[in-house]
Amino acid sequence: MGTILQMRRIAVAAALLTLLAACTKTNYEFDVVRSTLQPGKAPPDPRVQALIAANAPRLQIAFLESGLAGAMVLEGEREGVRTWLSVDGASLLTRQGLIVGERGFGGGMMASDVSQPLEALFDGREGQVLRFHSFLNGDDRIVTRSYKCHIEDRGTQEIPVRGQPVATRLMRETCRSADQEFLNVYWFSQADGQLVQSRQWLGDFLGVVTLREIAG
Repeated sequence: MGTILQMRRIAVAAALLTLLAACTKTNYEFDVVRSTLQPGKAPPDPRVQALIAANAPRLQIAFLESGLAGAMVLEGEREGVRTWLSVDGASLLTRQGLIVGERGFGGGMMASDVSQPLEALFDGREGQVLRFHSFLNGDDRIVTRSYKCHIEDRGTQEIPVRGQPVATRLMRETCRSADQEFLNVYWFSQADGQLVQSRQWLGDFLGVVTLREIAG
């Protein structure tokens, strides 16, 4: 029952065409994002098929800018970094729920140093932190950018998790560089302090994604 192959597109085709016309992203780049979240475009990755059969944990993901949504499956964890795979083999890397990289989605986020926000968020501590993102640019070079971020506690909020209401602590992280600005939002369970839902920025191309781990 239940399979991560049940992918669906939220936005209509017209919305995607508007996005294509409004920015410099190529048709090819959007095709990359579509194919990783929509089954049938390419044969399923055999690693994903095996993980589905093993009932591995899954991650709900939605790309708010393109309107694509689906699920990914946990391939494994190494030195605290979890690797999640899409049906076509694209991957998302997370550390305690915070995104630290991606492969195959076309956004070029190779790595992120989130050690400062990670510590502050899990401590429930407000204040200033730094984060660093390394992107692959159009010349196939790695460019690292730094961001000054402000973390604030926005109080408690009840949200549904796996069909049940969960009391959470809502934390916001507002980040700025010389020419970029983004907002990340996190919901931490008040019962055990774990991150149960988030809304995070993945770069100029992919924009904001929402994440929520679901049972296998």
